[in-house]
Amino acid sequence: MINKNATFRILAVDDDPTTINVIISHLKPLNAQMLIATSGLAALEIINSNPPDLIILDINMPNMTGIEVCRRIKEDPKNKHIPILFLTGSENDSSEAFAAGGVDYIVKPVRSEELVARVNTHLTLSNVVESLDRANAMLESANESLEIRINERTKELVAANARLRREVDERRRLQDKITYLSNHDFVTRMFNRTSMELELKNVLELSVPRNTHYYFLFIDLDQFKVINDTCGHIAGDELLRQLADLLRSLFSSDDIIARLGGDEFAVLFSLDSLDHAIRRTATIKDAIESYRFEWGEEAYKHTLSAALVEIDESIDSVSHLMSIAERTCFESKRKGGSEVSVYNYTKQHIDKTHQQMRIIPLIHQALEKDSFTLYYQEITPINAENGKKIEVLIRLMGNDGKIKPPGQFIPVAEKFHIITEIDKWVLRNAFSALANMPTNVEMSINLSGDFIAKSNADAVIKTYVSEYKVSPSQICFEITETSAISNLESTQALIPSLKQLGFKFALDDFGTGTSSYEYLKLLAVDYVKIDGMFVRDVDKDEISQKMVESIAGIAQAKGIKVVAECIETAESLDILRKLKIDYYQGYYAHIPESLSNFRP
Repeated sequence: MINKNATFRILAVDDDPTTINVIISHLKPLNAQMLIATSGLAALEIINSNPPDLIILDINMPNMTGIEVCRRIKEDPKNKHIPILFLTGSENDSSEAFAAGGVDYIVKPVRSEELVARVNTHLTLSNVVESLDRANAMLESANESLEIRINERTKELVAANARLRREVDERRRLQDKITYLSNHDFVTRMFNRTSMELELKNVLELSVPRNTHYYFLFIDLDQFKVINDTCGHIAGDELLRQLADLLRSLFSSDDIIARLGGDEFAVLFSLDSLDHAIRRTATIKDAIESYRFEWGEEAYKHTLSAALVEIDESIDSVSHLMSIAERTCFESKRKGGSEVSVYNYTKQHIDKTHQQMRIIPLIHQALEKDSFTLYYQEITPINAENGKKIEVLIRLMGNDGKIKPPGQFIPVAEKFHIITEIDKWVLRNAFSALANMPTNVEMSINLSGDFIAKSNADAVIKTYVSEYKVSPSQICFEITETSAISNLESTQALIPSLKQLGFKFALDDFGTGTSSYEYLKLLAVDYVKIDGMFVRDVDKDEISQKMVESIAGIAQAKGIKVVAECIETAESLDILRKLKIDYYQGYYAHIPESLSNFRP
């Protein structure tokens, strides 16, 4: 803890005055002198004229990003020691922030306890470094003095040597403290991301014996944010500490365990086989999911999504390994959480390649012969005053005569950039069917990220509207949250261009991104469709209920209607009625069937 009687200079840099005011308010108890800058250039001018003790820097600013400001600061020898704490809207920015020279980051919206704790930590660390510099200066001065006086004052030399020994000991103590703080997570006292990446680098450069295999386990707690939002960040930190202790008890001293940041942990360990590693991981998963976190009068149970990666010659760098682990873990999340996905390059690559090679000719054939099939599923209103809605779904006929669902061919089409042609096929055939339907039917049509990114996407849609003479008011385009984020500028341009004609928009798979709520501000959508991972267990899991309730409350406050996907039981539907959801969709209400069977 820093000395609150001291006056520290803290520079807050953000183009948003509201955020600046929040920071000033949160840091008022620290008795710090606050310096303010609303742009990167203004910040650099202040730093050159009146260097602060710590900088709180927003990543996303116009003209000059926080990353560029950080690089310029670190290029100046007299300022490179200043600790920089980044503000970001997404944890995905963390790697670039650390690479630029940042010491830490905080995800917006800024919370008081977290901000004060992290500012305290890095001011303390900065003071330690300054103390070390002063000790070094004193040491140099003592050495010079000793050389001058050595022949004259023997007694003083003995005393000076004693002082020198004490200073060296203090220097060693401070250096050890700095080393520990730089390699360990402040909350859990585990190794941090930097330490883990160093260990991974050593393993990748190591010549491993034939009977030894290294494995990287990436763990992401499901719905950890709910604990922070419901119980506060103090409770969240305590949960992280308890889970860290649990992980330590489950692994040996030879294994490397780290907190990567947020609710993400990682373990590096070695075993004789992948099967053995999978069994070990299953044991870890069961232990964590059986653990009960008690806070106040409540006990909370957590699930986890994880990725197990076998480290082999196919992995050429630490960043490559991290990317594989994060993507594989995301697949676990998409399956609904409480899942461990195993990545094995050789098997996965061969199996996936063979599957793709079989699918690609079928896609081209269906496009050439106009042989795709449209299905539909009802989107049922909970209240009668809401209108009738259906979602059109594309299907592909395999050589075996069996219908293939989108999950088997859409990812292949996206990977090989055939998806835009599929989108056009769906638009033409859906519009043709809609032209013969009553005007009270609203049809939802999915648009891919590739189609959205096309500069002429709105022109293509307008052409089809004119050709098939359909009413835009009957059409709602669904865009997944992932596609919207990946093509944000294109999505922001497309939505208002089409909405002025009467089209509606829905943000699909909502809640899977790291900053979902932020995109509700940026995208003028009419509906949000809550991802099935939050809805599937809404009748059994209190955390899922809280998440659905939170999403619904925020969306409805903005005048956005809410659709809950994957409803399969009457019990789930009863919960959704209580949460005031507008529509539901799933096998409980309607199993997808051929669009040709649709009867309004």
